[in-house]
Amino acid sequence: MLPKKIVANRVNDETAREYLFKKFSRFGISDIRIEKTPLGMKIVIKTPKPGAIITRANQILRESSKELGEYFNQESPRIEVEGSQDPNLDPAIVADSIAFKIAKYGPMKYKVVAHKAMDSIMSAGARGVEIEIGGVIKERAAHFKFRPTGSVMPKTGQVEFFGVRSAKKQLVLKRGSIGIKVTIVVPTENIGGVKINDGRKSEGLGNGTSENEHKEDAGAPAS
Repeated sequence: MLPKKIVANRVNDETAREYLFKKFSRFGISDIRIEKTPLGMKIVIKTPKPGAIITRANQILRESSKELGEYFNQESPRIEVEGSQDPNLDPAIVADSIAFKIAKYGPMKYKVVAHKAMDSIMSAGARGVEIEIGGVIKERAAHFKFRPTGSVMPKTGQVEFFGVRSAKKQLVLKRGSIGIKVTIVVPTENIGGVKINDGRKSEGLGNGTSENEHKEDAGAPAS
């Protein structure tokens, strides 16, 4: 019975996350962490705009807590709001922004949207970025990959150690689904113990690249 209970708990956690992401999506949600404490469930919402949620959506916070408590048939969870890093360095927020702009301006604007996102990310101090967009963008399924010149992007080993963060987003349109994956190497003085100079060139990192990369495949979407 224990494995079934664990699965049920994870399903409940994902249900709560999806519910809260939809409720507060306009504020830009970086992550939602659910903790089980002796005093009950605690939910932490990470966002680059904590003040906006607390001041402008305080009523929604209270309503969400009450509705989740009723849904799970338990005491209303405590919801806290925490600030996160620069939104341009948060892959979840960037992926959400790309999806919003593609939905607004149309799938054919994917190149402009991707390049503007990369410019903002690199200007924020990121050491590297890679954006993948796949799905029914044109007349058939395609997969596009973007990476700016001088972008450091470790691909193997313990990539978290190198400051690599990634997030995925799925956009559902009338013509089909589009998958978006954003991978960012957050700014650090040393990546994997290797000094990175101001020219953003890596020394000793075989996985770094300094070439523009734009691939098109007839394969599956990035999601």
